[in-house]
Amino acid sequence: MDEKDYEILKLLRENSRMSNMEIARELKVSEGTIRKRIANLYKSGIIKKFTIETPSSVEAMILVRVDPKKAPYVLEKLKNIYHEIYELSGSIDVSIKLSKNTLDEINSEVDNIRSIDGVISTDTMIRLK
Repeated sequence: MDEKDYEILKLLRENSRMSNMEIARELKVSEGTIRKRIANLYKSGIIKKFTIETPSSVEAMILVRVDPKKAPYVLEKLKNIYHEIYELSGSIDVSIKLSKNTLDEINSEVDNIRSIDGVISTDTMIRLK
């Protein structure tokens, strides 16, 4: 990755709907250059998916304790599923931020996390305000 790639990612983070042409104008390069660079970022796994975020009514923080022997497997699995995931030091190994429409959807995600081999326990905190 070079500086142009970082600039492309910065613009897409600010506005994921920005067209290749708009990015090209902003960075003063051709649209074809942007198209190729985005394709390469996608192929290399730097860009994993394009999403639309919608307002959600329930937010939760899931704290996960992991078997140290299985930590690499668990972390890779969680990183492939969830967008906001943080490795932590201390008694909690991983924190996952979730936004869903209902508590049932949050509960379903917690069940999915608990079913991963190597997950010891979870604590779920629902955002109140």
